[in-house]
Amino acid sequence: MAIKNIIFDLGNVLIPLEKEAAKAAFNELLAEDQKHTDIFSFKTLDAFIDYEIGKISSEQFLESIRIFFRPDVLNSEIVNAWNKIIGDFPVENVAMLKNLGQQYRLFVLSNTNEIHANKYEKEVPGVEHLGDLFEKLYYSHIMGLRKPQPEIYEQVLIENLLNPAETLFADDLAENIESAGKLGVQTLHVTPGLDLPGWFSGFNRK
Repeated sequence: MAIKNIIFDLGNVLIPLEKEAAKAAFNELLAEDQKHTDIFSFKTLDAFIDYEIGKISSEQFLESIRIFFRPDVLNSEIVNAWNKIIGDFPVENVAMLKNLGQQYRLFVLSNTNEIHANKYEKEVPGVEHLGDLFEKLYYSHIMGLRKPQPEIYEQVLIENLLNPAETLFADDLAENIESAGKLGVQTLHVTPGLDLPGWFSGFNRK
């Protein structure tokens, strides 16, 4: 069945993630007894999951991780370091989305948080807001759900009357791809080195 709708993840799909840059920025702020701490271990904290599904506010999240940092570190410094993980939105991806938008209904479905969304939404080259390129943006912290929960895909499909068989979902994590596929959604696993605009250029010619 022909594809009519495309749902995109953001991190490592449309926006590169700069983990080493974020790690270096956080290392500048860590307390001496926390210098061994891997910033990405924060993702194992209950607070991170709660923040990503909107159960706690940005202020509550920042307070929950302050134990890792020097007492003099400001919340604004933590936010700046946290945002270093977000790379520049490639201009070629903007061009790809503008082209795809002429033929397909486009959506975003991302596990994200308020701090990151405030950063990347207004830093897309050539448009005022990320939402200008999509019919709707779906964020985990607003939905109260996160991938790979099947309910998060079901909500997007139901709200927009999307036929799963006519819908393509692009994500970088295998567990997210698998969960969507079980609902009958067609999938694209975006792996390192994949030329996404090139792939969709060929896809458009099918």
